[in-house]
Amino acid sequence: MFSKDYSRKSILDQNFILSLLALQLAGCGCSKEKEKTYSSPTPVSVSTKLPWYIKNYYSEPTDNPTTNEGIQLGEMLFNEKALSADNTISCAVCHDPKKAFSDGLVVSKGINGILAPRNAPGLLNVGLQRKLFWDGRDTSLEQQSLHPIQNPNEMNLSIADAVRKLEKTPTYPDLFGRAFGSQQITGDRIAKAIAQYERSLMSFNTKYDRFLMDQYTPTAEEKLGMELFFTHPDPFAGLSGLRGGNCGDCHLQQTLTGKPNGFESFHNTGLLETGGTEIGLQKVTGQASDFGRFKTPSLRNIALTAPYMHNGKFATLEDVLDHYNSEDLFGKPNVDILIQKGTNQKFGQSLMLTASEKKAIVAFLHMLTDSTYIP
Repeated sequence: MFSKDYSRKSILDQNFILSLLALQLAGCGCSKEKEKTYSSPTPVSVSTKLPWYIKNYYSEPTDNPTTNEGIQLGEMLFNEKALSADNTISCAVCHDPKKAFSDGLVVSKGINGILAPRNAPGLLNVGLQRKLFWDGRDTSLEQQSLHPIQNPNEMNLSIADAVRKLEKTPTYPDLFGRAFGSQQITGDRIAKAIAQYERSLMSFNTKYDRFLMDQYTPTAEEKLGMELFFTHPDPFAGLSGLRGGNCGDCHLQQTLTGKPNGFESFHNTGLLETGGTEIGLQKVTGQASDFGRFKTPSLRNIALTAPYMHNGKFATLEDVLDHYNSEDLFGKPNVDILIQKGTNQKFGQSLMLTASEKKAIVAFLHMLTDSTYIP
C-alpha cells in the first residue's frame, strides 16, 4: 500500500510514467525487429542501349549490374559534398555536365583550393574504357571512384569517415537498401553505386553517329576533316602522295578513344621534358620506355572539354593541331613512333598540314558534340 502522503493524482502520474517507459521499451524492440527484417523491392535492371558499332566495347562487372536504383544512388553520391573532409567538394565539382563532365580548368582544384597535377577529363562514355586515370593505374570504375574521395589533394576523406557521415543522414540508408537489398553502407557499395552512375553517362547522338547510321550527310569541310582525321599520311603514294592528319592511328573510328586493352592506347605526344616528376605511364609500369606516355582520351564531345592534354596546356583545338603540326615535335624525348612516322612531306620532320586542312579537322571534331545530351 502507498503511504498517506501519496495522493491519487501522484499514483496516476507514476502509473503514466511506467506506461511510457513500457511503450518506449516495446518501441525499441519493434525498431530493432524492423531493422532486422528490413527488405526492399528488387532493384530494376537497366539494359544499356548502344549503337551496333559500340556494343563490343561495353561491359559491366557481374557483381555490379546496372540498376535504376544503383544509378539514382550513384548520382546522389557523385554530387554529395559530404564525401569531402570539409563538405565543399564532390565528384561533380570537377566533372560538370555542362562541360561534358570536365571542369574547364587547366588542372582541377581540390579541397582548400589545392591544385591537382592533371586536367580533369570528361566522363561521357567512360564505361567503354578499360584503363582509368591519365596514367592507367586503375582498371575499373569501381576502383577509380574511391580514389578522389581519399586523395589528400582532392576530397581528403577516409572511406571509414565517408561511411559514418552517410549513415547519419536520414536518406542514404534507405537508398542503399533500395539499391543493394539492405541498408548497410560500405566503401564497396559506395564505389559500386558511383560506378553504375558513371557507366550510365553514354553519349551517341552526334552528327558523326548519325553519319555512321546513314542519317546525316557531312558538309564538304566536315567530310574532308573526317578523311584527314582517319588517314595516315603517305608522301610516297603516287605523284601527289596520300595526305592525312594521322589522328586515327591513336583514336579508334568507333569510340574515338584508344585501344581498350593493355597499354596500347598510351602515347607520348611530346609534352614532357626529361628530368621532371610527371612521368605518366612509367610511374605505373616502371619501364623507361613508358616515360611521358598518357592515355589517349575520348574525343567525343571534345569541343566542350577545353583545355586539352593531361596538363591542360592547350586552350583550343586549333592549339592542339598546331602542336601536332609543329616542326620540333619529332625530336622531343621519347615521342611516339606513330607520330614520328606521320608526315605529309617526303622525309619530312613534321606533319605538315595546311591551314585549310587543320580547319577541316576542327570541323570534324565539332561533329563529335552531342548537344542534346548536355543540359
